Amino acid sequence: MENIPIFLIEMLNKQYGNLQADKIIEGYRAKRKVTLRVNNLKTDLNTVKTEFDKLGIKYETVKFYENALIIDNASKKDLQALEMYEKGEIYLQSLSSMLPPIVLDLQPNMDILDMCAAPRRKNYRISCYFKQ
Repeated sequence: MENIPIFLIEMLNKQYGNLQADKIIEGYRAKRKVTLRVNNLKTDLNTVKTEFDKLGIKYETVKFYENALIIDNASKKDLQALEMYEKGEIYLQSLSSMLPPIVLDLQPNMDILDMCAAPRRKNYRISCYFKQ
């Protein structure tokens, strides 16, 4: 997010003050690592790791969620070109988006309405968490 609209900068300054607004804007501009979640209905973490090792894709594990990986040397586009992405075996997803299903302690037959759901895949992803 290189070009941050002036109105947003002004709003952040007004709401949080200049120092805090500068930190927020710095966060907007920071390059984020690509993160993903393994869809354990279609594959498993070890299979994904093995494939990544073959392809030379470097990754880190995530302490709070065993099916999440932080990618060190591949872009979103690189991962979207993979067959495992096309098959729905991995989902590009921010770590923060992985937290709600974990902390909600989802149980079978619970109804969850995600008011921030993106079209298509995210609605499906929520259901995957508690079908494990």
